[in-house]
Amino acid sequence: MSLRVLLAVGVAVLYLSPVTLTRAGDRTEGTSCPSYVATVYEHQVILNPEPHVPLSRAAALEHMMRNLKVYEEQAARAAEHLGAQIIVFPEDGIHGFNFSRLSISGYLETIPDPLTEDWNPCTQPDRHNQTEVLQSLSCMARRHHLYLVANMPDLQPFIQK
Repeated sequence: MSLRVLLAVGVAVLYLSPVTLTRAGDRTEGTSCPSYVATVYEHQVILNPEPHVPLSRAAALEHMMRNLKVYEEQAARAAEHLGAQIIVFPEDGIHGFNFSRLSISGYLETIPDPLTEDWNPCTQPDRHNQTEVLQSLSCMARRHHLYLVANMPDLQPFIQK
């Protein structure tokens, strides 16, 4: 089963409710087996009313930051009130959907390959240009001491071989 299908099923079943899942090496107090607390959050995405019309980077960022504000509130709630250690956010929850290849361009960020580069977007924000969403997610995870799973559109440079 693909991760996308698995997450879609999880999102359909859970609404910011804690679930205990097995993870090797960790023990949660009061349990005899390794576990962690995960939450899955679904929200009404603040959509771009005209996704087929290209936006500037600044306008696209303003749009995405409105959804990230909701993510921030829910990450805080999940960590503080539910004891979550990981939160899964919805597919297309930051930017929305129904974009064309051209109209999504203002929403794209280059996400460096973590296998080839050691970089923390929260603690090293000036290392890469136009990574504001990635920085926001990184700082959110750091602030609330949790892992997070989020879907965001990215742009990868073409490297001719």
